Amino acid sequence: MLNLEERITRVWHQEVRPLVADAYRCHSTGTPRAAIVATWTAVCADIIHKLYQLAEDGDGKAADVVKRIEAARSTADAEAVKTMQQVESKLLQNALDLELIDFIEHRHLERLQQDRHLCAHPSLRPLGDVFTPSGEYARAHLVAALDALLVHPPTQGRKAFDRYTAHVSDPSFVGHADYLVQMFAQRVKSSAWKGILGIAAKHAMLELEVPEDVGITASVAADRHALCLIAFAQHDRDAVREAVTKAMITFNGLPIEQQLKTIARLGTFDVFVDALDETVCQQIGTYVEGRPAVVNTSSGTVVVASTLALAGLDAVRDRIPVLGSKFAGLSPDQQAVVIERQPSAYFTDFLASILVSAGGWRTAERFTEMAVIPCARLIQPEQLDGILTAWAENSQCREASGMTDLAVTFWKHATQLQSHPAWTAFVKRVRDLAADPRWFQYKELAAVIDYKDGTNAL
Repeated sequence: MLNLEERITRVWHQEVRPLVADAYRCHSTGTPRAAIVATWTAVCADIIHKLYQLAEDGDGKAADVVKRIEAARSTADAEAVKTMQQVESKLLQNALDLELIDFIEHRHLERLQQDRHLCAHPSLRPLGDVFTPSGEYARAHLVAALDALLVHPPTQGRKAFDRYTAHVSDPSFVGHADYLVQMFAQRVKSSAWKGILGIAAKHAMLELEVPEDVGITASVAADRHALCLIAFAQHDRDAVREAVTKAMITFNGLPIEQQLKTIARLGTFDVFVDALDETVCQQIGTYVEGRPAVVNTSSGTVVVASTLALAGLDAVRDRIPVLGSKFAGLSPDQQAVVIERQPSAYFTDFLASILVSAGGWRTAERFTEMAVIPCARLIQPEQLDGILTAWAENSQCREASGMTDLAVTFWKHATQLQSHPAWTAFVKRVRDLAADPRWFQYKELAAVIDYKDGTNAL
């Protein structure tokens, strides 16, 4: 048997909850006629509260009804009573039109409305008999009202789905996770929710074509849907996993270049990575291994660079091991390009060797800006000494004009390492190696770490 007391505590609006409790008490005390009337009262109050909520959200139809209610409340005369009676008579239809309920739930609640009239107006019964519902009959009405309406927030169906697709195509698209969940996950019916997840997964994974009048490309749409899909996983991970699994069937048959684009787009999303087929992972690994590693402006090599950046993610590297070996075989210049795309703790082990390889001043500055600075917050204490030693020992790094400022930027970004003694050792070493004590003394870094010694004081 359903626990009605527990269900009542889940009623959406706090002002409706006492009305539902009244209906339950009437049922419990053996007055089913009063229970049905009280249940209908709770339904009306609930729909009105939800109309107000939808009106605040900008729904025009809800706003029209709210205006009528406000006008009636402001006068409270006989005409106002007539207005409210008219409003009440159309509440269920309004709820259906605004997708607060579906047509089956509308049928159940319409029967409640009819029975309420029989309970409140005995003269409606043929031959003057009084309508005498049973306790179970009244209880069934209360359960139907709870399940169809009372325990749910002002959720919508097709309108919510259309609102979602319009938002993704909007030039002012907002990709903030909390906003996406609040607007398109928390207040939609289950059928619409599945539809939203389905289209989000298909666009994100398959890069579906979009109509020309939408104003964005298929690639941009896919990127936006991917953001939404990742945000929705915070709200309903199981439903997102189901949507990804369904889309994965089609994804497995895509051309390898398109699969690579999806891997680059969703490689940080563990639900997607976990759903990858093992055969597809092997296929992608073989493809990447055979592709040239040169990174340039052509679309193919850029995609490979984006995919190789996913080597920094343990989950992706476990599924496609060749990403790690392929990255390790890149030239330092190519490694810097890949790291810049997606810094990761995995790449911090390569930073020292990248600096060692710098063969010119501008190259050293570029490597530092592309690889070292982006990874600064991820460097472990035991790695810092090796990186700074490589910097100090390579004259192309040590004596590049921009490197003295970059050293300060490095220190500021590596907040977890600012008290590490390697900084002091670094300043001492570059000063010992300086050909001329007037140049490349790294005074800016010495100032922020408060470095002083007996021979080269600030």
